[in-house]
Amino acid sequence: MKALLLLLGAGILGGTSILLAKLAVGAGMTPLSYLFWQCLGAGLVLLVISALRGDVPSFAPRYLRYYFIAGLVSLALPMGVGYFMVPHLGAALAGIFTAMPPLITYLLSMCIGLERARLARMLGLMAGFVGVLFLYVPQLTAPDSTILGYLLAAAVIPVSLAIGNVYRTADWPVGARPVPLAAGMLLASAVYCLFFELGRDQLLVPDFNHTYLVAIIALQVVVAALMYMCHFELQRVAGPVYLSQIGYLMALTTLVGGVALFGETLRPELLVTLGCVVLGTFLVRPGGKKAALASAKAD
Repeated sequence: MKALLLLLGAGILGGTSILLAKLAVGAGMTPLSYLFWQCLGAGLVLLVISALRGDVPSFAPRYLRYYFIAGLVSLALPMGVGYFMVPHLGAALAGIFTAMPPLITYLLSMCIGLERARLARMLGLMAGFVGVLFLYVPQLTAPDSTILGYLLAAAVIPVSLAIGNVYRTADWPVGARPVPLAAGMLLASAVYCLFFELGRDQLLVPDFNHTYLVAIIALQVVVAALMYMCHFELQRVAGPVYLSQIGYLMALTTLVGGVALFGETLRPELLVTLGCVVLGTFLVRPGGKKAALASAKAD
């Protein structure tokens, strides 16, 4: 039950994060500047929480490597690309790329010996993936040919997220706790975004007279901090494959939010997709060799 609640929390918060990004970009914030303030703010929040618990993140080389590799492949690269794509693809269509990592994660985990081939797990992941495809394929076949380039560029998102899912567990430092690791990864991601935006001379500092934008960023910081607390704890207790299903819930959240906030079209196929995701989550139970190893490392 704990793993399921963490999965629901991380998935819904992740989808909310994408929706907030669209609101912020619509209000004049550039995507990577927005991601920088999100990562910096959430990282500092988790840093304070860790300090209050007496568990400050380590900055030894072993840990710095973890923060910067995880920060690049799990956050800075896929979320940066995702934030750029949402204004062009729409929140609903962009959500499909968050639904692809589970299958890629499972295949990568099997390739490096962290997971064994299990029929129930494979069927569960396929059920969720097919459900999301059932919802989005009509949009992919739309006559607007200009969207193809954006779709091809956005393909980096699921590959990077899947690599991040596997890496974070495979290289989890012995004895490390989830919240300090999440803080370190977020702050490392902020460094990537800062250097990129400064290199383009496009880092935007929020205007505190623009209360709407400041409120969105503040809400995003809270959402991101909570999301990555759930995310890393789920990684510890359930392993990378179960965790990767966050993408299905993010896709559903961005779809429903896109309809509610941006007037995007909601179709009856959502019920089929929801049923497939529920079935997939039931079949892909927490556990496996890697989940046990990650939990042992953190205890």
